[in-house]
Amino acid sequence: MRPAAVAAVAAALLIAACADDGRALREPVPGATAPAVPTTTAPGQATVVAPLALTSTAFGPGEAIPLEHTCDGADVSPPLAWGSIPQATVELAITVTDTDADGFVHWVVAGLDATVQALAIGVVSDGAVQAKNGGGTPGWMGPCPPPQAGIHHYVFTLYALTAASGVTANMSGEDAIAAIANVPGLTATLIATYQRA
Repeated sequence: MRPAAVAAVAAALLIAACADDGRALREPVPGATAPAVPTTTAPGQATVVAPLALTSTAFGPGEAIPLEHTCDGADVSPPLAWGSIPQATVELAITVTDTDADGFVHWVVAGLDATVQALAIGVVSDGAVQAKNGGGTPGWMGPCPPPQAGIHHYVFTLYALTAASGVTANMSGEDAIAAIANVPGLTATLIATYQRA
């Protein structure tokens, strides 16, 4: 066999051997999801590409807030969860406003530890601070639009802040939201509705 022919056969065998070495990508199983892919933004610092997300087991995006969390029920804050947050997060904060009532403030919670991943019904974790709602009292004030005023939309916003917000219990909701929004970080929103007959 000539050297050229030997080389061609050897090359063909090499290609065949490498075609299935276990490193080839396969099609994912239908319905499977991959974990977030970390990307490097600076030497020694990794950032997760997956977006921050805010959810509730009481309602989904665009759904009605259950009676329990409104002025027509027990008027307790709903359960909220968000899972993992960016590594640079120093403080978490949550605000709830009514976009159909000129941004009326229903809730401002700041000073949440960066390790907190959820809040249970009617519970705020130790160390957190609740600013005054639109009614002038600290804490949750559930949806309570005027009867027959149509559907109101409530924007729940989670802030993953890279510095302390400085929010205190004596602050008005508007001032607290301004202080929170002034700190760099990521946000996630969940919009729900409520309507009174």
